[in-house]
Amino acid sequence: MLVKFHLVILFVLSVTLFACGGNNDSATQNTNTDSPTNNNTTVLSDTDTVANQVKGGFSVIVLGSGGPAAMPVGKASSGYLIMIDAKPRILLDAGGGTYQRLAESGINIKDIEIILMTHLHVDHTADIPAIIKTTFFHARGAGLPRTDAIKIFGPGSAIAPYPTSAEFIDGFYGASGGVYRYLNGFPAAIKAGTLNYTATDLPFDPTDPTMTEVYNDGETDGLLIKSIGVRHGPVPAVAYRIMYDGKSIVYSGDTNSMGGDNMIKISRDADLLFYDTAIMDTVPDCDPATGTPAFCALHTKPIRMGEVAAAANPKKLILTHLTGFTLPNLDEIKNIVKDQGYKGKIKVASDLNVYNLMDDD
Repeated sequence: MLVKFHLVILFVLSVTLFACGGNNDSATQNTNTDSPTNNNTTVLSDTDTVANQVKGGFSVIVLGSGGPAAMPVGKASSGYLIMIDAKPRILLDAGGGTYQRLAESGINIKDIEIILMTHLHVDHTADIPAIIKTTFFHARGAGLPRTDAIKIFGPGSAIAPYPTSAEFIDGFYGASGGVYRYLNGFPAAIKAGTLNYTATDLPFDPTDPTMTEVYNDGETDGLLIKSIGVRHGPVPAVAYRIMYDGKSIVYSGDTNSMGGDNMIKISRDADLLFYDTAIMDTVPDCDPATGTPAFCALHTKPIRMGEVAAAANPKKLILTHLTGFTLPNLDEIKNIVKDQGYKGKIKVASDLNVYNLMDDD
């Protein structure tokens, strides 16, 4: 009886909190500067919100530019929100902390259509359930219950430690056995629509140079998404290329960029290339006798990043997935990349940065 009483109290509190805040689409806006050691936030005015920084038809909002470890600099793990015609249509990974950054951005995500997962490590997927649930609160707040399926894509799998992406998502939302199966009825209970989704496994062989068409809206210069397998140690992983209106974004996810030229192929002449910047060439020590070789099997060294960038020639290279190994050495990384022959611009990602692809700077 006591347990039931506690559950009733928790339910009443949750409904009360939702009633107080569920219809409020505004949020206090925070942002970080490009400084790699900045852990302060700046309150933005109503005219300088993250949403108001989105210009043109194709933009990226960085929800997380950090790695897997919590650090005092306060970076969220990997995640990006892709805006098409000023609407958030694509969530590209969603590691820990991206949910908070989404809240700080003030963006209403009731219109999210696609979720792209590069691989199934925690620092790239942990906040996906919370963000999916938020789509229904945002839909309810806008008075527009959603029933359209969320299209979810990620690598398949052929090794025991990793499920396929479809198995991973069904493990959350499957009506019969998903750990969050209650969400199949929750949206209707709050008059926010119905949870519908599709989950599709993508080829992930890093030795296969074939690019897979993930999504095509069929319009001339419309939204087109492609993927390719990349090497992330033994972990099934893919990189993505997102194209719209003659512009393109490439995201490496996590990869050591070895074992072939797949990263070069998918990145060629991209406008923005977001690249895994987790390790240095000599830090950490990857010698099997004295160090931890797993880091070098999983992530790209700056020299290899420079080789890929020089060969692929993206307009801008964005250093992201920043860690304690790389944050103190960003100038060195830029110099190493340039020494390999890359001539484009190099930027450092920070949480809540906005990149507008129609801008020339």
